[in-house]
Amino acid sequence: MDKTDKTELNPVPGENSAELISEQQLSLTFDDIEKKPCIMSAEEYLKIQKAVGKNKPPEQSVSEKKNEQTAPEKQANAARDNSQSEKKVTPPAAPAKPTGKEKENTSAVPLAPAPHLSDMEVMEHTSSIWQYKEIIDNGTEMHSEYHEKHTATPFAEVIAARVRGKKHKHEGTNCDDYFETAVTDDCAVAVVCDGAGSKPLSRIGSRVSAESGAAYLKAKTAELFAAKPELKSGLAADLNSTEFMAACGRIASLVQEAAREAFAAQQKVLGEILGNRKYEDALGRKPVIGDLSTTFLAAVIVPVAVDGKPQTFMACVQIGDGCICAVDSTADSVHCLKLMGEADSGAFSGETDFLSEKNSKSEIIGAKTRISRGTSDVILLMTDGVADDYFPAQPMMERLYLDLCLNGILPMNGERSGKGGEDPAPIRFRSVSMTQQSVALQYAKQLLGDKSEAAMSALWDKREMLWCHSLEAFRMNIGDTPEERLRVWLDNYNERGSFDDRTLAVVRITREK
Repeated sequence: MDKTDKTELNPVPGENSAELISEQQLSLTFDDIEKKPCIMSAEEYLKIQKAVGKNKPPEQSVSEKKNEQTAPEKQANAARDNSQSEKKVTPPAAPAKPTGKEKENTSAVPLAPAPHLSDMEVMEHTSSIWQYKEIIDNGTEMHSEYHEKHTATPFAEVIAARVRGKKHKHEGTNCDDYFETAVTDDCAVAVVCDGAGSKPLSRIGSRVSAESGAAYLKAKTAELFAAKPELKSGLAADLNSTEFMAACGRIASLVQEAAREAFAAQQKVLGEILGNRKYEDALGRKPVIGDLSTTFLAAVIVPVAVDGKPQTFMACVQIGDGCICAVDSTADSVHCLKLMGEADSGAFSGETDFLSEKNSKSEIIGAKTRISRGTSDVILLMTDGVADDYFPAQPMMERLYLDLCLNGILPMNGERSGKGGEDPAPIRFRSVSMTQQSVALQYAKQLLGDKSEAAMSALWDKREMLWCHSLEAFRMNIGDTPEERLRVWLDNYNERGSFDDRTLAVVRITREK
């Protein structure tokens, strides 16, 4: 069993980060700003916006989960309302003093509408504005810059990674996501958690929840399959049989109990940090359980044989936002996706729900549990930092799968020619990192005729003809291992308005042809 697990601590940011002085910014035009690789705070941006007579920014959301618009996004929106011309924007000349001989001109001259920037132009603009800052150490637990993991077994390959989002990098704050995966002789386990952005210690809650949930599922599934060898045959029995239903119940109850174990782990770590003065100093008060709030997505995946043919059984629980999706890479667009969870919403628009004692009770968590058996061979668990970029999940999880293939994270089937890559070529953006080097990635959306569901279905159904657009066809590579390629891709793919932490766990069932 091949297993690797890599973690890198925070690198030091570059020393030559250009920053503007507030007084200078008031005299700058947006063309000035666009030409400078400078960094602005939200407050500084508002001064510029007010100086050029723009409208006030939108009201802040009441969301507990979602973060407010960032300075780079605000600047991009302002730039969207202005021309991207290379010419200097100059104010109109003052009118000449009347001589008494001129006739009054009362006719109004309509202003031409300013050209709008495309999504690609906005992303090119904002990619030079995001700043990389190392995490500030205030004496509380810090998360590593990223985490990646790869596990290979005779029946499955598990690839997972998480990266710190652009907003956290810009602000010098911790990543709030965490994941953990595990395998036994009979199944694969994956748990993904996303700490609440508004909660100061949610990164700790997400870590202990993912670690304890995965450890519990690994231990208990191993015990269960060892004690009941007939369990696998039960999972492969007729879907309407009592034998199948009993086997399903045993696995489902473990996944539900894993959520309760995860919340118990939060309570335990809260007791530990209550005795640490550094946490009280950082918060200005004593920590409470709500400071550890996190989502919780977990899956147990079991390969089975039904009438001699391979199938996949899975039991999943989802508390909060994010997405769990099963993909059949051999099926057509109509039958290839199966969503295995539903994103919970909170009391207000934009909010989500979190793991709690209440949400892990039997009468509530039962509605958050999904059971499935079928021909799916790839299972994806992700936080909302990825799921929101591929919304709606049906059919955009097809695009996510194709992006993973085009960038070398999952194998791409189909004909491989020696002609090399065909347009459209991969797109290169500057990374938000210490080095600020650019990274080229391929995007399935480049290959879409439009954004319609029909276009996505058509692209999926010709996926075996897409190798010529992959990074491999262009003789490009973003890493030596699947987990490194996943981490680099997560850290560098660009979607407009996307700046959250990103975590994705991929379980690929390996089947003999």
